[in-house]
Amino acid sequence: MRKKMTFRKKSLAVMLSLMMGVAALTGCGKEAPAEPEVTEEEEEGSLSAPEVDGEEDTVGVFSLLIPDGMEANEMGNPNSICVVKEDDDEKALIIQIAEKDEAKTFVKDTLADDENFKETEFTLEGIKWSGASYKKQFCIYAKVDKKTVFVSGMGFKPTDDKVLAILASLAVDAGAEAVPINGGGSASASNGGVFTYGDGLYTVNYSGNLREADHSSEFGDLVSTDGNQVIYVTGFDDWEAAFDKMDYIESFDHDMETINSNGEVGYLYTYEDFWGLSAEFILPLTYRFQNGYGSLCAVYIYASGTDYDSVVTEDFRGLIDTLSINPQNGTDETYSVTSSGKFNDMAEYWERGWYGWWIVYDANEDYADSISYAYDSLATFDVDGEEVHMQVVDDEGDLDVDVYLDLTEDSTDSGWLIANSGQILGYDIGYYDFYIDPESDSYVLDDYISFDVDLFDENEDWVFRIKGFFRPWGADFADFEQVNSDKLPYIFIKDDEEVQASALDMYPFCYEDWYVPQMNSEFPGLYAIEGANE
Repeated sequence: MRKKMTFRKKSLAVMLSLMMGVAALTGCGKEAPAEPEVTEEEEEGSLSAPEVDGEEDTVGVFSLLIPDGMEANEMGNPNSICVVKEDDDEKALIIQIAEKDEAKTFVKDTLADDENFKETEFTLEGIKWSGASYKKQFCIYAKVDKKTVFVSGMGFKPTDDKVLAILASLAVDAGAEAVPINGGGSASASNGGVFTYGDGLYTVNYSGNLREADHSSEFGDLVSTDGNQVIYVTGFDDWEAAFDKMDYIESFDHDMETINSNGEVGYLYTYEDFWGLSAEFILPLTYRFQNGYGSLCAVYIYASGTDYDSVVTEDFRGLIDTLSINPQNGTDETYSVTSSGKFNDMAEYWERGWYGWWIVYDANEDYADSISYAYDSLATFDVDGEEVHMQVVDDEGDLDVDVYLDLTEDSTDSGWLIANSGQILGYDIGYYDFYIDPESDSYVLDDYISFDVDLFDENEDWVFRIKGFFRPWGADFADFEQVNSDKLPYIFIKDDEEVQASALDMYPFCYEDWYVPQMNSEFPGLYAIEGANE
């Protein structure tokens, strides 16, 4: 293959359809409920507050006991809070001020819509609580300090010790105002709760105006139910998808606001298109769920409407404000990767010479015969402040990659690189056209990088997709044989079908004869590979 090719990334606006892991308040199966264990005290209908370790705190309009191992946060406004179990975010209580009639209607609808739910009623420290419950799900209400307090629970029974201790401790500010339950009282959707994504990597507390979407929802994983207003939350599994979305947004005349969410910096874009005003919030993650196939690299929150006030609502801001990231879920158990401490700065990580290969992964029908053409290559990265000059030379002596990239800092030794300008195979590269993120590759092996580039001709018609795989000079590629095949990053195309690569497919052609004899010597220079495959 000798034809020089141009590259221009195609902007995409397609959201990923991803898995969800939190049970909604309703929608349970139809199995008969288990008979509850009833104590003598419960038979009499009057309960006393159990002794539970914790601390008194004020959250929003509520003063309450926060049991040890739990935390409480506002849900977009002070009149609605979430109390969640720290080590299990599927166990949560939503506590809010409500209108009494709306609370009664919600309970009534719940009992009518799901026959598994049964009426629940008890008196706790002289306050009568009424509602409905089924196994470890419930919704109850009571008059507390002359305000109707509505509580919904997931993962708890209403008579669990921690729940009773919280309820008994509740005090409400005199100025508290009612907020809607589920946007009007229908029990067909959740009454707010805790939404998790990326196997618990991030958590969002959501109000009753939002619900978890169906798996087939085109709007994402958490979606609003408020008329024509659309709000949804999802995540990006790779940086390319996030960058494609940002490219699409930036094609419009837009405003961008930087927002801090629990110590993480995100970006809120607002712009007008044919459909009206859109607000799109992207939060890059310091911690990423490394699931063996990719990394959850960013949380994405979207809203649309007619004007700024109808789009960037309290619900929308509340999602941003309550977003939290659990670093314990940052990596899986098998391929946990941490900073080695070997390099004093990021320049030292990059400036050591790299050996590997690049391949024509896919091509249009005119160049179908070029699929699987591969070239052993050497690469260098020269760091000058925040700019990195990347060059790749193949075994025929051609300078295939000659680009400049921005070095973006993060918590790792390496940082990550975003293309800025230059050429690949003789054609111009623009800003964000590709990136290299060692941390997203490190679920496979330490000291390993890859890149993925789509090439388009002068008419912006797609021609090739090229993938590159490199390790620092001196690395032993035999490490790939320690990796389960389904964890390997490379999938090749054979007979028009994608096939999972084996460890042997990760070796460059010249590895045994040319590389191994000199791998423990100093890096020989960028053009030393010319003729290696002869």
